[in-house]
Amino acid sequence: MKTMKHPAFPLRPLFAFASLLFIFLSAQAKKPNILLIFSDDHAKKALSCYGNKDIQTPALDRIANEGMRFEHALTPNSFCTPARAAALTGKYSHRNGVTHLNQRFDGSQQTFPKLLQKSGYETTLFGKWHLLSRPTGFDYFCVQKMQGKPWDPNVFEPHHPWIDWSPKTQKEALSGGRKIKGYNNKVITTEAIQWLKEKRDSSKPFCLLLHPKPPHEPYAPPTHYEDFLQDVLIPEPATLLDDYKGRTPEAIADIMRSNRIILKPVFKDMRKRIEKENPGISRNDLTRKMYQEYIKGYYRLVKSVDDQVARVLDYLKESGLEKDTLVIYTSDQGFSLGEHGFYNKQWMYENPLHQPLLVRFPGKIKPKQVHQSMVNHVDLAPTLLDYAGLPIPSDMQGHSLRGILEGREQKVRDESYYHFYQHGNTLPEMIGIRTETHKLIHYPTMKGNYQWELFDLVNDPEEMSNLYHQPKNIKLREEMSERLRQLIRKVGDPVVAPNLINQSKNSRLIDRLQTGSKQAVVAYGTSLTKVGAWVDQLREVLNQQFPGQVNLINGAQGGANSDWGVQNLQEKVLRHRPDCGPSLIFSPKRVTL
Repeated sequence: MKTMKHPAFPLRPLFAFASLLFIFLSAQAKKPNILLIFSDDHAKKALSCYGNKDIQTPALDRIANEGMRFEHALTPNSFCTPARAAALTGKYSHRNGVTHLNQRFDGSQQTFPKLLQKSGYETTLFGKWHLLSRPTGFDYFCVQKMQGKPWDPNVFEPHHPWIDWSPKTQKEALSGGRKIKGYNNKVITTEAIQWLKEKRDSSKPFCLLLHPKPPHEPYAPPTHYEDFLQDVLIPEPATLLDDYKGRTPEAIADIMRSNRIILKPVFKDMRKRIEKENPGISRNDLTRKMYQEYIKGYYRLVKSVDDQVARVLDYLKESGLEKDTLVIYTSDQGFSLGEHGFYNKQWMYENPLHQPLLVRFPGKIKPKQVHQSMVNHVDLAPTLLDYAGLPIPSDMQGHSLRGILEGREQKVRDESYYHFYQHGNTLPEMIGIRTETHKLIHYPTMKGNYQWELFDLVNDPEEMSNLYHQPKNIKLREEMSERLRQLIRKVGDPVVAPNLINQSKNSRLIDRLQTGSKQAVVAYGTSLTKVGAWVDQLREVLNQQFPGQVNLINGAQGGANSDWGVQNLQEKVLRHRPDCGPSLIFSPKRVTL
């Protein structure tokens, strides 16, 4: 009997389709899990993998040793709320709408958890949530509002009623939820591990955000940490007793002194006790004793973070999830641990500007790498989307670090932008640029002449010598000023400071409000030389912020002076708030139309 042979070609399309389907499903299955651990106020220097010999952080060192450690991970705005918003959105403060502490985050905007969730990730959030509004883009969350309590925290989950925190609603907003007995950091980590063990959908990749509260004060770790470092003398930073003389203008020095350790309200009881125990103690000796107490308290909190990170890493290994999970450890900002006499995070000096950044992904990122170029919080969102195989939205302002992590790129930026908005009695506003070798800081809201600091980070890493007013550094000053101007334009920050645009002379701006006229001049000013250089940028910013609504007009000119004004082209009037500093005209928080 003759065997019938079926033609082979009908099977080929089916085989090809099956192959493509297999490849597609395999690619989907290979999307990495993501674990982002985002602590609070963790100074880069407070990890042993960054060279600290006074405290050992074996779990965090493990991430560094099995992946990459970044030497220059920088925050764009060193305060909890705005720094976290920048990381979530991949955008600077002026673009994501969160410029100040305790400012409500607009949860309707695009974030990387939303994009991951939409693509099939199961997204979760555990720990501190300091963005006031209800978390969005998460399948599940277990969060503490605002700072959270160090012990027996109240956590809020999706089924709990949510009231946004505000000064008027703080009592109602913080009540409710579910109380968990125990130390904050430990119980939150337990919740995260239990979710991984019992609640996650194993058919989906996960993105878990774990936000420990420590090492943010108060210093109230579990009792078993009380003896840690008790009899150890911690070396003091070289600048602990910095008097700021000859380095910065007196107006800024006065503000700096108000931020010294011995004047911080959080240490009021400590100071009284030490003064009582040591009658007649000198100011410097008081500072030294207070430093020893607070640095040990801080390190105890760091140890508590490391211990809980170890639990999570151990579970990933035991469960077989380790090889498929991208792990990132960082913090919202760094912290001054006595440097320049400070205990805070808000200045643009190196210690609060730098936070740790450790990244591990077995098989993708080679172990024991140290990277030296600058990266920024706005780079986190693009990086996570890139590893998830998703396109990076064009309006994200950061860069994916995947090329650096996998050895294909050397750097993603030559400079990093910083804008700290939270000025008041104890802090000035700060706008600055950091390059690989220098840093320029502008204090636009200071009274009197505009104030500047310029540092050589190579020869003066402690930032003790302000080069800005030294005649021999005029060229360097102008070069750095120009780089700052260009960077402001690049990031689209609606900052208009004439002295940012024209540094060579003492430019000044006088704000005025006139109402009731169709062509009301709402602001005017005088530049002492070459007004066109910065008027061009002012016109550019006005057109961007108020298209077709205002016009920049030239006034009378005489000699070296040139008057100018902003003309309103509509019936409405640009209302200029009284809290606007003399160097800024148009900014989201200063002007409404």
